[in-house]
Amino acid sequence: MKKTYDWAVDTVSLLASMSLIKVFFFYIYTAQTLKLSNIIGTIVWYFFLLITFRVLFKGRFFLLYCIVSCVLFIDFLYFQYFGFLPSVKELAHVHHIGGVKSSIIYVMDPLSFLFIIDLVPVGLYLRRKLSRAGETVEKSSGRAQWLAMFSILFLALVLPLISESLQPYFVFNRYGLFAYHLHDMAGLALGKIKAPIVDESVTYSGYINRVAEKGKYFALARNRNIILVQLESFQDFLVGFSYNGQEITPNLNRLISNNSIYFNEIYQQVGAGNTSDAEFVINNSMHGLGQISVYESRDQNSFYSLPALLNSKGFYTIAFHGNKGSFWNREKVYPSLGFDDFVSLEEMENDEIIGFGLSDLSFFRQVVTMIKSLPSPFFAFLVTLTSHNPYDIPGELHGIKLLPEHEGTLFGNYLQSVHYTDKALGVFISDLKHVGLYENSIVAIYGDHSGLYPFNKENRDIMTGVLGKTYDLVQAMNIPLVFHIPGSRLKVVSSIAGGQIDFFPTLLNLIGVVEKNGILFGRDLNNSSGGFVSLTHYVPEGSFIDDGRIFIMSGDGILENSIAIDRTTGETIPSFSCLDGYKDSIQQIEASKYLILNDSISQLLGQATSTNTN
Repeated sequence: MKKTYDWAVDTVSLLASMSLIKVFFFYIYTAQTLKLSNIIGTIVWYFFLLITFRVLFKGRFFLLYCIVSCVLFIDFLYFQYFGFLPSVKELAHVHHIGGVKSSIIYVMDPLSFLFIIDLVPVGLYLRRKLSRAGETVEKSSGRAQWLAMFSILFLALVLPLISESLQPYFVFNRYGLFAYHLHDMAGLALGKIKAPIVDESVTYSGYINRVAEKGKYFALARNRNIILVQLESFQDFLVGFSYNGQEITPNLNRLISNNSIYFNEIYQQVGAGNTSDAEFVINNSMHGLGQISVYESRDQNSFYSLPALLNSKGFYTIAFHGNKGSFWNREKVYPSLGFDDFVSLEEMENDEIIGFGLSDLSFFRQVVTMIKSLPSPFFAFLVTLTSHNPYDIPGELHGIKLLPEHEGTLFGNYLQSVHYTDKALGVFISDLKHVGLYENSIVAIYGDHSGLYPFNKENRDIMTGVLGKTYDLVQAMNIPLVFHIPGSRLKVVSSIAGGQIDFFPTLLNLIGVVEKNGILFGRDLNNSSGGFVSLTHYVPEGSFIDDGRIFIMSGDGILENSIAIDRTTGETIPSFSCLDGYKDSIQQIEASKYLILNDSISQLLGQATSTNTN
């Protein structure tokens, strides 16, 4: 009996030590800061898991070790791609894994295998040790005592944690990995995906009638067709960028240089839906749901959307995407957004498939043949695909000569793919001219999200070297926004800070639409006295950028630990000086979530209509 007891104690000690070593190794690469609270929290929560497995799983501690190791492997892999930890809420999107598995495999760091490589050897070792002990381990004779300890720890740890309203970032950086995942699962079990509680003092009047009436550039593009192009993984640094003497986006540069308004301080505002979230924010001028895709969870909602509004103004509205209609649930969402029609891969000629779907060159050419016969005016929404991570396009399509050190890297592949997409964009503009659509259209172009996130060390190091300055998340989230208006003679470059949420109201002013009842969280960038963009998902909610400041809330939720920078001087400023922007950012995000989760848009529109009538 003593021999078996010693074996059991040795086993628990060994597995606990190895688990904690792995966890703290994980923290070195992921945690924003490693504080005493992380260390203590991790140890205490792991002890709680030990007791849980002793009580509920009859002491199968190797099973716990396997679970912890696999969770660390998945978390580490996910972090390298997204920069934060996965949530069980995102399991709703797991059916999309077939579409992105090549991306994840490409960024897989060999270090990730350190978390699981020892599972088989350790399992064989423990099995041999058990057989040498000559008997099986006794089940607990003190089960009641273990159960009591489990209950006490549950009350002391679990209940306070799930009752505290914390962003996931904060839980991880305050209490550690185990607390994060348990908090995440408990929140799901207790229904914390329900609508957020918004302070009653928060009103929506500030988001109604935000469109300037006859402001600067008002109706400059009235009675034109609207062609909106969402470029996959397109970052702003590409504009005017040359690599090894080669212009990466010559066609986009040419568009920007004449008859255009170009905004160079626009930032992505996507959540877990990434590309689909960019579509939602652009077409609705409101934030998404963060860890939950609006497209996947709210396809029956009523929205105040751009296509629906344009439809009411006499526009024929149509969306195009070179992937299957079911991908990100577009075939159900687009009708809810007010599109008259949606053309997906199933309705196109599959003559050139690259990566996730139809090549951009084939996609643009087929779109032109379809829109040339549409009734005018029309709104055509185009979503490109080829420049999607891991940016692996056929060698014969490579148009950039890479330096030897960039061959085979994500950065090198990225340059090749965005250069190809830019070439396809140039062909698209030429084709529009050829069929007589160019002069009577406004072509708006923007990037959906970053292509090279700095969470990946290789990306960060290469981009820092190429750009000549430290490459950070703020730079990565910077995307281009261009309004190209043939014949306007505009050559405007605006550096007002803004987000994808500002596209909708900015476009309305340009096409001469004054809408009295709109729920718009964005602002008309051409007629705003100042810029402001609320950042979400890839940074803690409440982070923001305005014309003078960058504020990134600390990962532990403690204001003093946050990043606050004066954009003019580049110097650090007191975090408390950004409280006004933090409050505005949180209010904007929470109000958006409240409206979506309660499907309240139509009700508020009715109230606004009644008020304006009176």
